Amino acid sequence: MTFRYGLLFFLLLTTAGHVYAQQAPFSWEGATVYQIVTDRFSNGNSDNNGAYGRGLDGNGTPYAVDSTGHFLGGDWDGIRGWIEEGWFTRLGVDALWISAPYEQVHGWISERGGEYQHYGYHGYWALDYTEPERAFGDREAFRALVDTAHANGIRIVMDVVLNHPGRATLHDMVEFGFGGVTDPSWRTWRPSDGIWAAWEDRFVTYADSSDAWARWWGPGWIRSDLPGYEPCGEDERTLCLFELPDFRTDSRADVDVPPFLQLKWGEDKLAAEQAELDAWFAERGYPRSPGHHIIKWLTDWVREFGVDGFRFDTIKHVDLDMIQTLKTEAIGALEDWRERHPGQSPDDLPFWMVGEDWGHGVERSVYFDHGLDAMINFDFVTDIDADLDSVYTAYASARSTSPVLTYVSSHDTELFDRSRLMDAGTRLLLLPGAVNIFYGDETARPPGPAVSDPSQSTRSFMNWATPDEAVLAHWRLLGAFRDAHPAVALGTHTRLSAEPYAFHRRLDFGRNQRDDVVVVLGASDERVRLNVSRIWPDDTALRDASTGKVAIVSYGQVTFTAGPNGILLLEEIR
Repeated sequence: MTFRYGLLFFLLLTTAGHVYAQQAPFSWEGATVYQIVTDRFSNGNSDNNGAYGRGLDGNGTPYAVDSTGHFLGGDWDGIRGWIEEGWFTRLGVDALWISAPYEQVHGWISERGGEYQHYGYHGYWALDYTEPERAFGDREAFRALVDTAHANGIRIVMDVVLNHPGRATLHDMVEFGFGGVTDPSWRTWRPSDGIWAAWEDRFVTYADSSDAWARWWGPGWIRSDLPGYEPCGEDERTLCLFELPDFRTDSRADVDVPPFLQLKWGEDKLAAEQAELDAWFAERGYPRSPGHHIIKWLTDWVREFGVDGFRFDTIKHVDLDMIQTLKTEAIGALEDWRERHPGQSPDDLPFWMVGEDWGHGVERSVYFDHGLDAMINFDFVTDIDADLDSVYTAYASARSTSPVLTYVSSHDTELFDRSRLMDAGTRLLLLPGAVNIFYGDETARPPGPAVSDPSQSTRSFMNWATPDEAVLAHWRLLGAFRDAHPAVALGTHTRLSAEPYAFHRRLDFGRNQRDDVVVVLGASDERVRLNVSRIWPDDTALRDASTGKVAIVSYGQVTFTAGPNGILLLEEIR
């Protein structure tokens, strides 16, 4: 059975033979989002492994497989299989945040010491916004993923990048005829000292080659410290982040389709894409700038497939007007898809967009005035050991004015202490506001090999064969309770007692309907008596979702004995 906000759902109470029934609308402010690095989650179709010759040198000879920086096989068919299996439903997940689905650079680079080959498996190195990344599947595989998610009451949030494309790689330079690869021995080169960074000085010429580099994106599209291009700047809008080319999203100058894409597409596709662009720009009146081209291409994914939201990467490096324009166009694109696909959307809410600005916390910022509905919250990992009631009170208070998406582990920071995931799951999944489960936190997925870039170790392959069953059961318990009770994420927060810590959440959602829950933490094997007279009248039957035990309110009091996890999750039996 699927539990979703916005649907009438029933939680069967096997202990008492009663049914708990409730109706409440879905809200992004209280969503449970599950983040997936698509390549590292589940390999549902091995036929798309090795797309574009990745993992092979220029002569087609395999490189040694590097589990840190190579594509490892995860795809959309794999994600779809786990939707159908019910993995996300049992965690109470409302939305899947997936890697950018468009085509990434074909080759590899080396960075931060150069000890490994780094491909764009994570989706942050765009090559072609108009084509699906073949390592993840084709258009129909992506459509099947979105449709399956929607049929199960789950939304799709797509990672997007407007700040930068991928860097030039040896494979792409040769394949698309740009840049300055001068030495054919690159095809079979292996560094004797294991440091891959040597390839740039060894095989590529930069001096007096502006014509060759102009055949890439072109000077009107990007900043780069390459011949013929505007150099990288020093402020947030013009710097080249991690030495990646910087899209000129501040520019309003007209540009043509980049030269390498004209070659890649060929005459037929170029003509079709150019006609679409001409019509789009004519209808909207936007300048034919780099940023507006990308906005058109990104919102095409919404219009064609019904994507429900964007997670906007590196937002502080993008012109604010572009953020608002992307949101406006995405709202219209989703409305257009819904008109053509009636009844297929899990809700009728506007398109949702959450932004990432490194270090942003629970605060009101300029992004909320330029189309953002929420921001990634970097504060909670440092707040997690603070007084819990103070944290919960603050988050409940800020939810409507400064909505955030909160995590404990992240692909950009680190994995939370694997020995503390039971406590982390409790604190995160009972948090007011929207929360983000990073894939494998619910299974205690171990980190990958340690390298010079510590974020790479956070992206190991999902540990399907070795899940921590105790951690998984705990996250499922709390995720299902959160999903069944919108008061957990959206209700008012009131402390009932300090020792053991107990609190009440209440959400009124109209038509004389409301949702009440009481949660007790830190009461392991302890008999707990609570005054609930202001919440439920005498003779109300309550159930502890953690143990399945039932008790009746009498003289305003109710008594339960907590299980070994020390948690009571009290709900009314109706």
